[in-house]
Amino acid sequence: MQINYITVTDIPSNNANSLQIIQMCNALALNGNEVNLIIPNLGKSKKTIKEFYGIKSNFRVIKIGKKQNEISKFQNILIPLKLVFRSLLIKSDKIITRNLMISLILILLRRKHIVEIHDDLRTSGKILSNIFRNLKLLNSSSIEKVIFITKKLKNFITCNYNYKNDNFKILSDSTSIFNNKTNNLIKKKLKIGYFGSIYKSRGITTILKLSKLDQKNIYYIYGGSNLFVNKLKRKIFNKNLFLFSQIPYKNIKKEILKMDILLMPYSNKVTSTGDIGNIIDFMSPMKMFDYLGSSKVIISANIPVLREILIHKKNCILIDNYLNVNSWLKEIKKVNSNYLNYITLRKNAFNTVKKFTWLDRAKQIIE
Repeated sequence: MQINYITVTDIPSNNANSLQIIQMCNALALNGNEVNLIIPNLGKSKKTIKEFYGIKSNFRVIKIGKKQNEISKFQNILIPLKLVFRSLLIKSDKIITRNLMISLILILLRRKHIVEIHDDLRTSGKILSNIFRNLKLLNSSSIEKVIFITKKLKNFITCNYNYKNDNFKILSDSTSIFNNKTNNLIKKKLKIGYFGSIYKSRGITTILKLSKLDQKNIYYIYGGSNLFVNKLKRKIFNKNLFLFSQIPYKNIKKEILKMDILLMPYSNKVTSTGDIGNIIDFMSPMKMFDYLGSSKVIISANIPVLREILIHKKNCILIDNYLNVNSWLKEIKKVNSNYLNYITLRKNAFNTVKKFTWLDRAKQIIE
């Protein structure tokens, strides 16, 4: 099957949406499809997509336009138009996108496509989201299938955007990290890690406070730009806290597997890429699946949408009072006192994530 995946995302980059799109294109290709990723010519990285993400499959990357660092407001319509028309010049059996403007153009051109929705449509702009709401465009016959990442997001879109069709599928994000080894070592010091965005909404302040209160263990944070991490290092002097800028995804597995505990702290508002919006009611974090696949002890804020995957005391520890740093410290001390008690929990985490592979996700989208 010939598949065109169209997006305006900056690729390659450390953005979560870029990584998700690459993983999907990779999985679609590994499923035996011919995949064209059609993107604007953006970004500063000199590495190829294969080098940057460490992927194996061969899918074709088609970059449109002259090299530029970002898309201006004037180009918000022009560039999606160029991408769509380039796609139409290539014979394809399926077109997939995560971009609402591209979906709108395809609807106007009466071209069949699959659209993935990861958030409230308002993140694509007030005007565009209102067009979809008022004209009930998600019900268009041009949309073959709508992919939602969580049940809560599907319910929200149904209620707020007049979505009435049954051509949907709920597919959480997935992982390529799988490690079923659970060692039986007794450790006096635990390595406690966090990987991902370091916006305040992701609970970084909680980890910084924890490292001060819990001198018994060692804390690691991987995320953010070199500039931001160096700025943070000048303010933080904990000997048991190690800060690193965001590393390429292909290197994350090695670092995650060094940890004993993996943290998912959040605030009451969780911003998405660019530190905008609020995805707390809809999110399906890729890091959650990477954590589960590593067979480590996961301690997470008890956010309702995460309970579609996470189960307290079965595959993770959920913190109810997650804004209180002492609630986290209490659970970490329990793990410290008898790490061996958490072997079953770690095995359950791995068994949970076996159902969430990129290959299976890609297969279900195009079936």
